[in-house]
Amino acid sequence: MSEAIGRLLHRLDLEPGEAGDGFATWKGTAGQHALNMGNRLFGGFVFAQTIVAAGRTDPERDVHSVQQVFLRAGNASDPLEYRVEQLFSGRTFASVRVEVHQGGQIISHSQVGLTLRSETMRAASPDRQKPAPVLASRDTMANRDVLRNRPNPHDQPVEMLIDPEQENDGQPFVATWTRPSGPLPDDHLMHQAVMGFTSDRGLMSIIARPHAKAGAFRGATLDHSIWFHRPVRFDDWHSYVMQSPTLSEGRGLSRGEFHHADGTHVASTQQQGMFRLVD
Repeated sequence: MSEAIGRLLHRLDLEPGEAGDGFATWKGTAGQHALNMGNRLFGGFVFAQTIVAAGRTDPERDVHSVQQVFLRAGNASDPLEYRVEQLFSGRTFASVRVEVHQGGQIISHSQVGLTLRSETMRAASPDRQKPAPVLASRDTMANRDVLRNRPNPHDQPVEMLIDPEQENDGQPFVATWTRPSGPLPDDHLMHQAVMGFTSDRGLMSIIARPHAKAGAFRGATLDHSIWFHRPVRFDDWHSYVMQSPTLSEGRGLSRGEFHHADGTHVASTQQQGMFRLVD
């Protein structure tokens, strides 16, 4: 296991905190080398820990959707607390609310949907998806962190490959190959959490790509969602194709799809971000 993916998995292994009637709490840390901008906390990291907090609160079910709203910027130094409140628990589906607190303030909240594991239900349901996208060979692609001159580009928990000619083409569309930089444990929740972490890589930048000549932008994620359609085994290559249909009134929208290398549509994502030109 690489040091980078081991570090992320350690940080995703939340500690249980105080529990009460209808709620549980989980304690987490962030730290450096987690795609943070300086000491500003990477939203995908909070998103991944939210998945773990919800899944561990209701371990009999699998997370099937997360809709997360970001209220304030977090920092990579202070501890994080995840307060999980049970909203609904039926025979098959459940819903929880997760509040993320840091430094005595709520910085994010989400609604998470969960589904009871049922091979019977899977067998009784039709299975349909549109054809998987056709991407260039990974041999012709380059590490995106290297192309962007990120600090410590090879010390990241997730590798993302992109066609070098596509990196600066100004189109609101990017097709990537991605996988963790080492094996993941045999824990479905951790595979979902690491995919959730990865899902926030690139969605914001897609929005601004066609507007480079307008000047520098200041941006922030407003909300981020994921829907898991099929079981996740994320320690193999997946394509992550992202596109942005619109930007207006200071808000942009982007969408993404994860497909396993065999073409299986595993998950879909959507993100809204704030974009303002820097004076």
